[in-house]
Amino acid sequence: MLKYSVVFLCLFAFAKANSQQASTTIKNALLQDEYSAEKVVEQFFQNFHAQDTTALRAMFTKDAYLQSLSVKENKKTVSQTSLEKFLASIASIPAGVDFIEELTAIKSLGNDAITSVHADYIFHLNGNLSHRGTNVFTLVFIEDRWLITQITDTRFY
Repeated sequence: MLKYSVVFLCLFAFAKANSQQASTTIKNALLQDEYSAEKVVEQFFQNFHAQDTTALRAMFTKDAYLQSLSVKENKKTVSQTSLEKFLASIASIPAGVDFIEELTAIKSLGNDAITSVHADYIFHLNGNLSHRGTNVFTLVFIEDRWLITQITDTRFY
């Protein structure tokens, strides 16, 4: 009888541990579906256009950074910007300046832990075409949400 009780307790403990792991996996899958990486990128642009640097900062990991490849008259220049400098530049845009980064295509590739989102865009400044390019967002799923670790973009002038 004691032998069967021990076996039963072991099976019960194993089943409970597996159900908790399955519940966590299902919960993460539902969260990732509801808050997909593509939706995070779309929210990024809403916050960007609103110049909401507090909301933008919350979308990034602590050590996130941005890189750009600028192409002008066949000259290519790579630059890197810290998250803090990026946020400061967004905050410093004067109220009278009209800017819009219009997404023309968006697609993602990844899994439930890491993904990249490619977003083609056209950037308008005060109603005029400034440049076009592609943003590549790298995101990781931590706890219950996607966070941006890096943005690399191209800028064709």
